[in-house]
Amino acid sequence: MTASPLLLVLSRGASSERAQRHLLPGALGALEQEAHEAFLAATLAAGSEAGCRLAVSCPTPVTGSGDVAWLPQSDGDFGTRLEAAVAEAFRFGAGSALLVAASDVPGLSSAHLEDALGWLSEDPERVVLGPSPDGGMYLVAFSRPIPGLATAARWRRRDTLSSLVRTLTALGRPVLLLSPLCDLDRPTDLDRWLAGCSTARAASEIWWALVGALRRALAARLRPECPADVGRVRVCRGAVCSGRAPPLLPFPA
Repeated sequence: MTASPLLLVLSRGASSERAQRHLLPGALGALEQEAHEAFLAATLAAGSEAGCRLAVSCPTPVTGSGDVAWLPQSDGDFGTRLEAAVAEAFRFGAGSALLVAASDVPGLSSAHLEDALGWLSEDPERVVLGPSPDGGMYLVAFSRPIPGLATAARWRRRDTLSSLVRTLTALGRPVLLLSPLCDLDRPTDLDRWLAGCSTARAASEIWWALVGALRRALAARLRPECPADVGRVRVCRGAVCSGRAPPLLPFPA
């Protein structure tokens, strides 16, 4: 029997993600933490729809559905933590591993994951990458481990994608690219995403509900303060003159 694919999400936890990104002003810190929890839930929902088993590599246990396995995350730099998580995933019995290095990718849907799994089923030597416009990746998928994954790329840099492609090409591993998707690393990324969600719904209902909450919070934050009497009817006391012309007021001599 073929082992089922595993969607493995790397996370430092909602509070750590908030401290690293600061997508919202400080006064909205609680909302940002809730947003990161929703980001993770939406990514796992996409994996479930694609027929994947679900796991999260995180320093602290994840709460929520019992269908999500928690894999303790090791210390070290990103490459070291990534390689250790992949090794744990294959010990966990993954047939194919779909790694999501950050859960804050609004456009990620089950269709992207299904495309990756379809390409891997045609050739187990393939590696499927989901590129980001900033030079990084939102997804790395493969059926056979990548040797020396910790140093296979210059992780978390603008040339991460290109450096990994060079390494994979040298190893003789065919590379296929999914359609590019933006992630939310900076406040400007969040603003751009919210501005683009005016008509089309996000990838899932979780993202769509989050759009409304974030828009309302930011609108309240940016709304200018007005004097208390603005908009009230104010009584004008003065002489009333007959006729349609406005009253002539005497000018001081």
